Amino acid sequence: MKQKLVATVLGLLIVFSAFAVNKDDITMVSYEQSWHDYRGTLALKNNTNEDIHNVVFQIIYMDMSGNQLDYKDFTKEVSIAPGMAKKVNIPAYESGRNYHYYKSESLPVGSPSFKIKFKLKDYNVAKSEKVTNDDQGKVYENSNYYRYYSLLTIIVVLAFIGITIGLYVLVAVMAQKRNRSVALWVLLSIFASPILAIVSLLVVGDSNKQLYD
Repeated sequence: MKQKLVATVLGLLIVFSAFAVNKDDITMVSYEQSWHDYRGTLALKNNTNEDIHNVVFQIIYMDMSGNQLDYKDFTKEVSIAPGMAKKVNIPAYESGRNYHYYKSESLPVGSPSFKIKFKLKDYNVAKSEKVTNDDQGKVYENSNYYRYYSLLTIIVVLAFIGITIGLYVLVAVMAQKRNRSVALWVLLSIFASPILAIVSLLVVGDSNKQLYD
């Protein structure tokens, strides 16, 4: 009876080990994330004898003393031939606070650095079985993109407003130096354009009539 029980347990262990994922089947070769990146890039190597189609893994983020800061699970669609390595992108860790991977470029004045640990969870998983946060990652990347795009838009708008105001000021200064009505020429530049007013002032030149306030 005991021999049958031992044989059954050993058989189950063999079956489970056959389906278990070896942590060395896929390993991380490198990771890159500079302080200005909105995504990180890691290189994964296929150490098996079969093609890899997708990878489920966990990234553990640590400070320079090895203390855990955070972790995230990912499922990435990636094709890796046996014995080959392939780079995949994931959302950058704390990009809004200029964090950088300790082996990557940092700010000249210094920025928070971190280390990571790669943990393989599964690979070549059927689509119906996948539990992934890829959509969340895409939203995170898009939010970073729109954040930088919005900042750039604000800068452009402010620059446009500054240049426009500067042109009206230039019209006023040119009109005053040519003894012409400042209010009239500024009004003309508003209804026409400041560029046209500037060109017109250059053409008409000085007025013989001295203006007094």
